[in-house]
Amino acid sequence: MPESSSRDLTLQRLERTYVRLALLVLFGIVLFVGLCWAGSHAYVRWQEHSLMRQAHAALQRGDLRWASLAAQRAYGVNSSSLDACRTLAEIAEKGQDEGAIDWRRRVVEIDPHSLFNQLALATTALRFAKPAIAADALAAVPAEKRNDDGYQAVAARVSLTKNDLVATRVHLAAAVRLAPNNPDHQLALAQFDLASKDDVQRAEGRKLAELLKTKPTVRREALVLLINDALRRRSLSEATKLTNELAALPNASFADEILTASFQHTVKEPTFIASVTRLEEQAASSPEKAAQLIAWMNTEALSLLAIDWSKKLPANLLDNLAVRVAVGDSYAQSGNWKGLEDILQHGTWTGAESLNLAWRAKVADESSDAVGREKFWTEAVAKARGQSEQSNLLASLAFQWHWPEKATAVLWTCSEQRETQLPALKALYLYYTEQRDTAGTYRVLGKLVELLPDDLSIRNNFILISLLLQTEPTRMRTMARELNQKEPGNGSFASTYAFALYQTGDTEGALRVFNTLSPEQLRDPAIALYYGVILAGAGHKQEAAAALAKTSGAKLLPEERALVESVRAKLAQQ
Repeated sequence: MPESSSRDLTLQRLERTYVRLALLVLFGIVLFVGLCWAGSHAYVRWQEHSLMRQAHAALQRGDLRWASLAAQRAYGVNSSSLDACRTLAEIAEKGQDEGAIDWRRRVVEIDPHSLFNQLALATTALRFAKPAIAADALAAVPAEKRNDDGYQAVAARVSLTKNDLVATRVHLAAAVRLAPNNPDHQLALAQFDLASKDDVQRAEGRKLAELLKTKPTVRREALVLLINDALRRRSLSEATKLTNELAALPNASFADEILTASFQHTVKEPTFIASVTRLEEQAASSPEKAAQLIAWMNTEALSLLAIDWSKKLPANLLDNLAVRVAVGDSYAQSGNWKGLEDILQHGTWTGAESLNLAWRAKVADESSDAVGREKFWTEAVAKARGQSEQSNLLASLAFQWHWPEKATAVLWTCSEQRETQLPALKALYLYYTEQRDTAGTYRVLGKLVELLPDDLSIRNNFILISLLLQTEPTRMRTMARELNQKEPGNGSFASTYAFALYQTGDTEGALRVFNTLSPEQLRDPAIALYYGVILAGAGHKQEAAAALAKTSGAKLLPEERALVESVRAKLAQQ
């Protein structure tokens, strides 16, 4: 073989060898990277599962802080972890934190095709009074997935927030039809029908509740519905029979027995004393039951009986904080301030310090000690700061003791804190509307509109109050028009928009808006008031007088009363 040919052959072999080596090296690198990636991925998964096991264990034992920390670390390891997001949503819900909505949204982003996830988001939104978010979540569900009992049940709740009773019942009935063996859906339908103003619908609800009381899983709930219905119909004999059935249930709770005694007390049943004696015997060795029984006695105006029974309780039972609080309330309700002072000075009050101080303020007030009253009350408010339950309790006590300035001051302080903001504003709204305080109502509504921008009813109330006070009239007219366009069949929204047009001098335009409403809507006193004012402005005297007559006995704001009186005076002159 020639030397050149031999050399070429050798070179070819070397090239092939190098190619093989290069391929082997490349394969080794790819294999190494793959193993590293797989190992890293496996480690991440292991770390995520390990952290979530810790989160679930902490959640089961009620340690929300540790559960949250573990779940957030798992989310940091894997931001697409459905388990972590769902757990964090559950933790936020338990802590009354609106952040739960954001976690539910994240779950939907990760798994957008799951009906369960959309329904969970809607349910959480409803829990935190965000019906618009719930409606959007349901709207995102494809039409082919809506033929589901869970979807229909949530849709019913959303419709109820809009006060659309027809749609609510349609959804409830659909849920029952789609899951005929689900007693919870049937119970919801029975409860809805029993609350109806229609006799036929109430009869249907009663019939369904009678059927449900034969089903063990919902027997108690069905009996409670039927008892309340019997009381509404003033059928005491039927209510007695049903109450006895409730008490005779094999799994009847202590609360059920208290409910039975409460009914017996209401109708003055001779068996009431025997029932109370039996309850006292059961509660004599249980601090939870003792506190529950005394609290019930206080609500039934039996505080003297509660005090007498508490004196027979063993010392170790009276050392329980819940029992001591209930007994303290008995002394407060009965006006036994010396007895209350003795209770306040004994035992530990850890966890209820603000209540102790509030009662001390009341004792000082009853002793004409104004300095002591202010001192103890200030300390009570400071102690309750940031704690929703205790702050609400202080406000409730202040209202009960006719200290409205102190009560509203507590609620306004709570309204500045995220955890207590919404319940505080709702309590303030209730107070100011009951007091017919237009300025206070306007102030609260301004805050509520910012906090609940999707609540159209609150927005409408804010617009109407603003128009009455003539605050930002141009902006309010624009908002009223937009609201009416969004829900043209809503009588309250139409009435507000018509009043806004009337204030600009467009009486004919205002009447055209009212002409879109039904005769039934125009009979509503809240709507009839503004309809009457505008009819008078258009020169329809008799119709105006008839409309204004429907406001007789209605609770009007001072500005509304002045408006009606002014129009009536002009009609009388004419």
